Amino acid sequence: MRKFGTSFGKISVFFFLLLLNITALFPEKASFVLNSFHTKDLRLKKSDNGTLLMDLAPRDRKQGADLFFDFEEEQAGELQDKTGGYRVLSSSYMVDESQSHTGKRSARFAGKRSGIKISGKTKGILTSSDIKEEYYISLFLLPGTLDKEATLLSRGLYTRGKRFGWDLKIKDEIPILEFYNFFEKENKTFSSLRIVGRERISRSKWNHLVVHFRPIQREIVFYVNGKENDRATLPRRESILRIGFHPEDTTPFILGENFYGWLDDFLAAKGTPDLEELSTPYSGQTYDQSSFTAGAKFGTAVSPVYKTKYTNSVPESLTLKAKIPKSSFLELYFRFSPRPFPRSSEDGPNWKSVDLRKLEDYLQEDLSSDEETETPSVQRKFQTYRIPLDKNLPRFKYFQAKLKFKPDASGNTGPELESLSFSYNENLPPVKPMGLQVVYMDDAYPDTGSPRLCLSWTPNPEKEVRGKSGGYVIHYGVGPNRMVGILKGTRTDLEKGKMPVLSISDREKHPMSEYLDPIRGEDPSCPTRQNTGGQKLCQCIDNRLISLNAEKPEEDAHKPSKEKKKKPVSDPYDKKLLFLQKGLTFYFKIAAYNSLYDPADGADQISPLSDPVEVYFLSE
Repeated sequence: MRKFGTSFGKISVFFFLLLLNITALFPEKASFVLNSFHTKDLRLKKSDNGTLLMDLAPRDRKQGADLFFDFEEEQAGELQDKTGGYRVLSSSYMVDESQSHTGKRSARFAGKRSGIKISGKTKGILTSSDIKEEYYISLFLLPGTLDKEATLLSRGLYTRGKRFGWDLKIKDEIPILEFYNFFEKENKTFSSLRIVGRERISRSKWNHLVVHFRPIQREIVFYVNGKENDRATLPRRESILRIGFHPEDTTPFILGENFYGWLDDFLAAKGTPDLEELSTPYSGQTYDQSSFTAGAKFGTAVSPVYKTKYTNSVPESLTLKAKIPKSSFLELYFRFSPRPFPRSSEDGPNWKSVDLRKLEDYLQEDLSSDEETETPSVQRKFQTYRIPLDKNLPRFKYFQAKLKFKPDASGNTGPELESLSFSYNENLPPVKPMGLQVVYMDDAYPDTGSPRLCLSWTPNPEKEVRGKSGGYVIHYGVGPNRMVGILKGTRTDLEKGKMPVLSISDREKHPMSEYLDPIRGEDPSCPTRQNTGGQKLCQCIDNRLISLNAEKPEEDAHKPSKEKKKKPVSDPYDKKLLFLQKGLTFYFKIAAYNSLYDPADGADQISPLSDPVEVYFLSE
């Protein structure tokens, strides 16, 4: 029988390790990449400084349209009909990014030097000589310096001393529609109409003008800013043969040739105009009077499933930089899981909402500018918010975010998101155990007649290792890098000289040691604490302990037969463990695990293996 002393060196390292904890000192941060989200009814766009933004996708005006200009081209010469139905002969205007009704740009016209000419040879309702279907023209106008008379839209042919066509003018801030010989009668004569607006257009905001052609009713309806301004109808006694431009007219349809100001969202489409839908970029809240139900549309974005480095992470906070206009809303949801789940699965973990309705309470001050030049918060376009998260949310390794964008009730404004990041605290595995050494060995222990040894080591600094649910495992093998067995538990009631039988009766099951007691280095059969160095842990090993760890108790007999059997977690080692033998050199290493260890959901909460120690048992 031999006993070994211990070394008290490197005490300063030990006390340094005591300062460590299971949780990282600083939270980890995950930044969501906006273009990695799966989106519906949302769009990604770049700001003036190149930053990627996410916001609601405006209504698709070109869908179902006959012609549509959104003026988003970078140069006037690149202007195209978004429906592809009409050919632009020429376009001369200034691209203006400082003013727009929707989108980033509008067309700024500067009198006779400007204008857009659309081919009159195109077969479409805008240039038709025989209008049989109901259609409308919609445009948005912001006046500049108006002359006595300005022409917004025009097309006409002079022949035989008469003018055929129509135009839309603004005279003394009053919009005027004039149709010249636009209605052909059966007797080959023509009728004209004139509609004079009842109200002046506004100089300080965008004006919405709609011209509605109703050939069956033989009338033209003119709307200004969502209200019917006036309408003109031909008398029923007049027999109308045809409505439209002169059949021989091939002149272009002209926009803004004699006009100072801005135009945006020029649209020509068949059907009856929905004035609310045309005047708002988004779908607002709706109410169905027939069924007494209301509804709203959302834009949604779902992130990929991200994972942390370690299991059992804890949510800390989220930071978002966004612009959320009054009465519009941004909803945010997270879901967490210790196990992987599909990105689009609805059968995965439940979504947990993060309430952003009181977002102003979490506004972060902008410290990047001086106090004198700092922009008031109400005028800033994008603001940064930091929202603390509920610490009672489930621990996780995998997480996912979902965003929902809702415009205001009228559909005029919606949220914009510049960035989103998520902070969390990772639970670090225990550090590598230190100070492992053999403090006792016997080639033929009297009580068992087989080899026995006792290992001693320095306690790990983490309180979660020293706690009720933490502990240590002992690896052993036939080479310093050839471990062939693992001892996960012990029995504090091992009787000398007896070979106990493992039983699960009235035994608590532990994540690591199962129905054995965790190895905590408190073996009472170890040498006295004076001999092991005071603040040391110790565990003795013989073939009885190995036999206990090799047994696999039958759990099924203690479970109701109707319970679904769980798939067992595979053990990295064969349960037929190698016994200690004379004439062989054995190598031992230990690892520490904390209270968060779980073979399925927390298998990484275990330390690296310690440096090995070796023991040789005499052959005789």
